[in-house]
Amino acid sequence: MTKSGRGDGSRRRPRPRNTRNRPTDEQLLDAARAVVADFGVERSTMDMIAERGGTTRVTLYAHFGSRDALVERMIARELASFTDWMVAAYDESEDMSYGARAKHSVEATFEYARRNPEGLRLLLGRRQESEGPGRQLYKTLEPRVAERLRQNYAARGAEIDASADTLASLLIGISLDVCYRALIVESADIDIACDIAVTATLAVLRAVRPDQLLALDASLAEEAGDQANSAATSAARRN
Repeated sequence: MTKSGRGDGSRRRPRPRNTRNRPTDEQLLDAARAVVADFGVERSTMDMIAERGGTTRVTLYAHFGSRDALVERMIARELASFTDWMVAAYDESEDMSYGARAKHSVEATFEYARRNPEGLRLLLGRRQESEGPGRQLYKTLEPRVAERLRQNYAARGAEIDASADTLASLLIGISLDVCYRALIVESADIDIACDIAVTATLAVLRAVRPDQLLALDASLAEEAGDQANSAATSAARRN
């Protein structure tokens, strides 16, 4: 019996729990990103992700519920990270000349690739899927680039419409496709790839004429009119 009157086996104050080795969601998502960047979504397993993150499958399921939920959360995080980065780059360049803004946007894409190659590799590797993260990039970035194009051509006396969306998609595609080849296909030097993308982007902006875009707008409007007339005729026949 001790002086306090309690035996050696008496209830003691619990020790503080050691949380140093308890991974956060962000750390687990980082591990998942690294595995998926190396092996692809289909081949990546919870065991592989757990090993990369220095944890267990049980912990992964406790944090995310399922493998699909983990992958979905990881992709959503990478998509938000890249689009936020690009929107910030667009905001930074608002007061630049038109060509300088275009150059700044391309360089921002490749700077992101330098800082987060695994995340961008993940997005670009799935960019052809109809509802995949790569297509979501276009949906997010295209309206901002298209609006810039409309402002630029309006200053030159050409009020373009839907053709701005087409041109914006082309310009975004140049950067993403060159970046894709640099990161995934060829493992090329990012700086050299960036220079090529800047050169190609500026060449397109110089070469595309306002009358070409206006002609495209006219053809798109005509096609839309034909579709509307066809729909109206079909509805009238049914009635």
